[in-house]
Amino acid sequence: MAIDQYTAKNRTLRAALLGFAGGAALAASVAVLAADGGISAMHHTTGPMSQADMAAHIDKVCQHLYVEVDATDAQKSSLDPVFKQAAADLLPMFQQLHTGHAQVMSLLAAPSIDRTALEQASAAQVAVHDQIVQRMTRLVEDSGNLLTPDQRQKLVAHLIQHMAMGGATHG
Repeated sequence: MAIDQYTAKNRTLRAALLGFAGGAALAASVAVLAADGGISAMHHTTGPMSQADMAAHIDKVCQHLYVEVDATDAQKSSLDPVFKQAAADLLPMFQQLHTGHAQVMSLLAAPSIDRTALEQASAAQVAVHDQIVQRMTRLVEDSGNLLTPDQRQKLVAHLIQHMAMGGATHG
């Protein structure tokens, strides 16, 4: 029975930490879309988000997570730089994915298929995905010990509910 409890706690911890990593990835993804102007339709704005708007959105995502887990002021001040650095590190990686996707679309639209170029583009995308996974793992490691087990359980419950709704709402 003790092994089953350990496994369940370990899964809960992993899910909570991956949720935080997902939150940072979401913030970075929003920043990439904003830089390309793609977020404007989602937010009903007339153009790309400014750097200040992106920073404000990342802050909003973090504040939402903090409310969901009842984070203390000390936890917030410890987690803020961890999440902001992760978002800053992940942003260029997501931009590389966006550029790589456009490259693949261009290769597919060409009059003839260049298999070598497609394979190279695919390998480059896989390499970027690997970098993202490594950075997300570091984020999980960096933020993992800053929440209590109860807070991690709250986060997991919130993320499960959010995913069940298709991630369509932020509440």
